[in-house]
Amino acid sequence: MIGTVRVSTHLDVPADRAWELARRSDTFRYVTRGVLGFRSPEPLPELWREGRASRGRLVLFHLVPGWTHEIRVTAVDSRTREIRTQEAGGPITAWNHRIRIQSEGEGCRYTDEVRISAGMLTPLVWAYSRVVFRYRQMRWRRLARASAG
Repeated sequence: MIGTVRVSTHLDVPADRAWELARRSDTFRYVTRGVLGFRSPEPLPELWREGRASRGRLVLFHLVPGWTHEIRVTAVDSRTREIRTQEAGGPITAWNHRIRIQSEGEGCRYTDEVRISAGMLTPLVWAYSRVVFRYRQMRWRRLARASAG
């Protein structure tokens, strides 16, 4: 069973500034703080780079220990402002994530899209991912406001 989630929001910063932020691991930690943690024995890279793989333990809501999860960065394309990852761990056999930033007016459109495969748990993982992405994008809007000011 495969599910796809696509969530998008407008950010009040230029696309180039959002792209700079999207490539940073500290941005990843900021936008997921409160809903998802990633504890890795090795520090995450300062900037996401194509070909980089990181393994760590997911911590749901920063309280509930999850499973070991691998994030493999398959593309970081500055021309299209896209980051693609192939991820898996625990019950999730595939979490193929695409982050895309497009110019929109004086700001930009930020989009998370993920294709999920988790067997019979796919509907549950799909529902959780919608919550995670909506939360991430709320945090993105807050970060954009702080970055613009």
